[in-house]
Amino acid sequence: MSSTAMSTVRETDRDSDRWERTVPVFGFPVVNGFFLSLSGLVLVALALTAYRELAGLGPVSGMNDAFGWGIWKTFNVMVLTALGSGAFAVGIAAWVFRRKKLHVLMRMALLTSFLSYACGLLLLGIDAGRPWNFYWIVFPWRWNMHSPLAEVAICMSIYAMIPLAIENIPPVLERLWYFDSRLRPGVQKIEKVLRYFFPWIIAAAYLLPGMHQSSLGALMLLAGERVHPLWQTAWLPVLYLGAATFMSFGCVAGTTMLCCLVWKRAMDMEVLDEAARITAWLIFGWLGLRLLDILFRGAFVTALHLDRFAAVFWLEVLLVSVGGLLLLRSLRTGEKRSMFLGYVLSSAGGMIYRFSPTTLAFRPNPEALYFPATVEVLVSLGFISLGVVGFLVAVKRFAILPAPLHEWYDMASYFRFRRPYIRWTGYFKYGYFGEDETETNGDD
Repeated sequence: MSSTAMSTVRETDRDSDRWERTVPVFGFPVVNGFFLSLSGLVLVALALTAYRELAGLGPVSGMNDAFGWGIWKTFNVMVLTALGSGAFAVGIAAWVFRRKKLHVLMRMALLTSFLSYACGLLLLGIDAGRPWNFYWIVFPWRWNMHSPLAEVAICMSIYAMIPLAIENIPPVLERLWYFDSRLRPGVQKIEKVLRYFFPWIIAAAYLLPGMHQSSLGALMLLAGERVHPLWQTAWLPVLYLGAATFMSFGCVAGTTMLCCLVWKRAMDMEVLDEAARITAWLIFGWLGLRLLDILFRGAFVTALHLDRFAAVFWLEVLLVSVGGLLLLRSLRTGEKRSMFLGYVLSSAGGMIYRFSPTTLAFRPNPEALYFPATVEVLVSLGFISLGVVGFLVAVKRFAILPAPLHEWYDMASYFRFRRPYIRWTGYFKYGYFGEDETETNGDD
């Protein structure tokens, strides 16, 4: 075969793999063994949550007077909301910096962000105790504005309940439009209202996560010398926010790649390369700031000590840097395995960094020790499982996962014999995207 013909074939293959639509995962059952296993963990967590409310924090947690925060705050809130900041990070790259290829990942970013924040807020409520006092939220003049957690709690709650929740409505409207023609007038009215308020919603979606992600880092400035010098710095708010940006890119792109592998979807390497390139720049920019901060503060010597703090620090640096190098390598070689592993390792390193100031590197006194109790671990895993269950249901019922155009035609053929009343036309003429639907009627 000539070089021209080979080039034509490669171009044809690339075109067939290009992500042009978001398409539900069809042909796979929602309920399977994995789904039931996760649901079992959720039920266990709910039962233990009820027990926690009756027994209090003492009998069910490893917290003590020195460690007043357990993994429900330090891991599920501090760490998992960083992984769930994709709507913030990917949104800024796509809309503000005009990285148009990333638009196709926005629904994945919005869904993962909403689920991460929702599960984190639920666990925050369980950790805080006395949920029956929640009604005070409607009386702002009674809020404790002297609490450093007030800004975090207010921003996180508003961000999850308003911008993230509303930005996840379009896939729901699409399904209603296609699956029940009687609802189409109502769908059009809702979209008109959403289009009017969307500029304000998007502005809040950029402002609120930037505020509370940096504030989560600023909280640990109050701990002073109780946080190890390798992590305690005035740059902690910036570093916390920076870690959230590359972790969330890894979560969105890595999860998308995993979904494509599991459900046999084509991968658009142009989009994934764009995400990998941005993530690599974010990683090495963050890593440079982290190391320069340690050097200028004169804290680098402590990284050479033979103790657990130095071990955690070097593990964090190794994972983040190797992950970044693997992403750069994937851009040169086109290896999907290197790209996926790069996302996993860099996100794992970022998770260790976000977890360290509150737990691994927190030293309230030489004798203090915290290790999560079994109930804490099971509840934490249960609410993580709840997020995964929500994700599985969403991607199989709504148009979340990006796909080539031929996947849309395959879906239409799949439903043509199962639900012939569905008409696969018209939504995008009225929807947000300004596209004209060209699919034929489902009952043709």
